[in-house]
Amino acid sequence: MKSSSKYFFTALWLFLTTAIGSYAQNNPKSDFMIAAQGHYGYIISHRNNMSHLIKGHVKGAEVSYTFRTNGDKPWQRLYSYPEVGVSFMHLDLANPQQLGTLECLSPFINFKLNKQKRKNALNLRIGIGLAFLTKPFDIRTNHKNNAIGSHLNGFVNMRLNYTTMLTESIRLDFGAGLSHASNGATNTPNLGLNVATTNIGIGYLIGNKKLVYNRDSVPTYKKRWNASVIGTWGIKELDTPTGPKYMAFGAQVNLYRSIGYKSKLGGGVEMAYNNATKEVWAEDSVYTTTFFDIAQFGGKIGYEFKIHRLSLPIEFGYYLYKKQAYNGKVFHRIGMRYMVTKHVIANVTLLTHWAKADYFEWGLGYQF
Repeated sequence: MKSSSKYFFTALWLFLTTAIGSYAQNNPKSDFMIAAQGHYGYIISHRNNMSHLIKGHVKGAEVSYTFRTNGDKPWQRLYSYPEVGVSFMHLDLANPQQLGTLECLSPFINFKLNKQKRKNALNLRIGIGLAFLTKPFDIRTNHKNNAIGSHLNGFVNMRLNYTTMLTESIRLDFGAGLSHASNGATNTPNLGLNVATTNIGIGYLIGNKKLVYNRDSVPTYKKRWNASVIGTWGIKELDTPTGPKYMAFGAQVNLYRSIGYKSKLGGGVEMAYNNATKEVWAEDSVYTTTFFDIAQFGGKIGYEFKIHRLSLPIEFGYYLYKKQAYNGKVFHRIGMRYMVTKHVIANVTLLTHWAKADYFEWGLGYQF
C-alpha cells in the first residue's frame, strides 16, 4: 500500500465522520439500532475492457449502527427526521485472483421519502466513506486488474430501502442500491468499480422505543449571499501505472446565494496549477518552466445541496485561459464542503473533465 494514498484517504474518512460523531455526542438520549444486512448482485461492466474481471455474482454482508433524529434542530424537521449512522460492508466480488473483496466503512444518512410514520418508511440512504480492495492492480502479480490501482479508495453507496417495524424493537429492511469505489486517479488504473446489489436484513432497536419528536414549525429562512475563498491541493498519477505522482494546487473565489435551508445557487472563478501538465508537455517535446504556461484560469456555475453544516456541490466550469489542450476546456466538480465553524470550510471534492476523474481536491477555506 502506498503511504500517500493511506494518509490521504484516512484524512478523508476522518472528515466524513466528524459530523456523525458530533451529532452522536450532542444527542446522548437518542435511541439507536444495530442492524445486519445481506447483499446479492453484480459488477456493472461500464467499460468493455473490464468485462474479463466479472466472474460471477457479488455476495456481501453488512452491519450498521443507526440512530434517529428527533427534530431538536430545524434541519432535522426539514428532512422529516432522518436517521444517521455508520456501516461496515463486506463484498465478495466473485474474482479472488484479480479483485478479491471490497471492505467498506462509511457514515450514512437515511432520508425518509414518505411522511413520518412509526411502522413503515421508504428511505433514500446515502453513504460516503472508504473502501479497501484486497487485490488491486500490481504490475507483476495482478496486471489484469485494470479497474483499480490502489488498496484504499473513496466509496459511495446510494440505496432505496423500505423498512417496516415487525415489533416495537425489530425492523425488517429490504431494497436495492449502487456502490462505487475509486481513487480519483491517485493511483492508476482507475476505471473504478460499480456494484449493483439487492439487500435484505433485520435491525434491533435499543433504548427509547417511544422517541418524542419535536414538531415545531421551522423558522422562515432569510435568503442571503455568501462569498468564500478556498485553497486546495491534490495528488494525481498519469495514465501509466506505477508512475510518478504529481502535486496540483488551486484557489477558488465563490459567490453563492442561499435560496432556502436546502439549496444554494451561484458560481465563481478559480485558478489551478497542476505539475502533471509539465510532464504531458514534455511528452510532446514542449519544455516550459513559466508559471503562466502551466496555470489555468476558469469560471463556473454551481448548485449546492445543504444538510445542516454539510453541503454537496455540483459545479460546471470552463477554462477561460489554458495553454495546454490536455483534458479540454470544460471541467466539473462534485464532492463535499463542511462548515467547521461559522467561517471555516473543510473541502473534499473531485475534479473531473466530463467522465474522467482528474484528482481529489483537499482544502480549507473561509466564508465571509
